[in-house]
Amino acid sequence: MRLADRKLSSLGLVLLLCITLISLIGCGGGGHNDTAAGASTATDVRTFSDYNLLFQHPNNYLVWRDGLLDDDPGESSGLVQVSPEQDDLPLFAISWVRTWQYGLEGGLEAGFEGVENWVGIVSISKGELVKTTKSGHRMLYQEGHRMLYQYFTATTETPNEIIYGIVGAFYCPETQRAFSLVTMQSAPAGTYSQLAVEEFETYVDSIICH
Repeated sequence: MRLADRKLSSLGLVLLLCITLISLIGCGGGGHNDTAAGASTATDVRTFSDYNLLFQHPNNYLVWRDGLLDDDPGESSGLVQVSPEQDDLPLFAISWVRTWQYGLEGGLEAGFEGVENWVGIVSISKGELVKTTKSGHRMLYQEGHRMLYQYFTATTETPNEIIYGIVGAFYCPETQRAFSLVTMQSAPAGTYSQLAVEEFETYVDSIICH
């Protein structure tokens, strides 16, 4: 089993815990991967389009889908991860659940708990907290949704390896869904990777949630 596969299950369990303890729920496995379903191929990017969710990712990355509150993903809840076929990192994961109210701060904290519990992570330190809005511009304009995200660095069991990443959360009132986002990028110790920030911003800019 790939390390990324194990991370998928962990993220689902942690987000479920977050939903149960922090969010006020108003809603209501086995995962699989694909390289084409629900996606349109471009030169260097592919558009994921399913579950009333759209975002772009590198063309050569694989897509993993998992159920969250149900066995299979759907519009009410689910988890999608993209990463290279042969490597665990860089990683992007987006999960969602339908709920009539959602605390972004609590969602952010639960996301960090999930990262701390992922296989191979030894310690984690949080960086800057950013309060912003998320809006998409793909043929149709979407109003911005309030969004929080925070940088982190983590040491791993692999000597001299540091993981840089971002945990984010936003709520889409049009579909009454809370979204959790995670990006991770590895780099040698003693260096700073801007790639995690750039990848996160690229994914967020492409997301359309309704």
